[in-house]
Amino acid sequence: ACIESEREVMSSEKTCVSEEIVQAGEGTRLLTTYKSPLYDLDGSVMGTVGGAIDVTQERAYEQEIMRKNRTLELIFSTMDCGVMCHSRDGHRIISINKAALEILGYSSQEEMMRDGFDMVASSVLDEDQAQLRECIQALKRVNDSVNIEYRVRHKNGGVIHVMGNIKLVEEDGK
Repeated sequence: ACIESEREVMSSEKTCVSEEIVQAGEGTRLLTTYKSPLYDLDGSVMGTVGGAIDVTQERAYEQEIMRKNRTLELIFSTMDCGVMCHSRDGHRIISINKAALEILGYSSQEEMMRDGFDMVASSVLDEDQAQLRECIQALKRVNDSVNIEYRVRHKNGGVIHVMGNIKLVEEDGK
């Protein structure tokens, strides 16, 4: 059923890992195949030997997760409340929605970074920055969270009070 990968293994004389679609009694299946050259006594390749794992359901789950992630990203980006995710060391913003930028007094993530973002936005009042940073750094285990109130000064001089919830999350092992 998968003659192309057979030929590739025989001509390259190397193990080949590939995904192949096959027709089975239950319908079309997706297989991850592992094929290696099979040698004759004289050292020439006489065929292949291999195994396959049916990954049809796993790929379906993967596609469903990706679809749900896209939905969550859409919800996240259109929310009225501000949401920002940054690396644990605070040097890299992973994501921030428009509402968070507006709350912090910025028009873009780039502007906030240029203004000196380091775990805490520069627009947070100086006297609140240390306490906010301490709260973030106090989170040790995934899903630990803390509520904190802090103040932000916008460029027009206005000060707003923010009720923040900070949560340590893990994504892709980070």
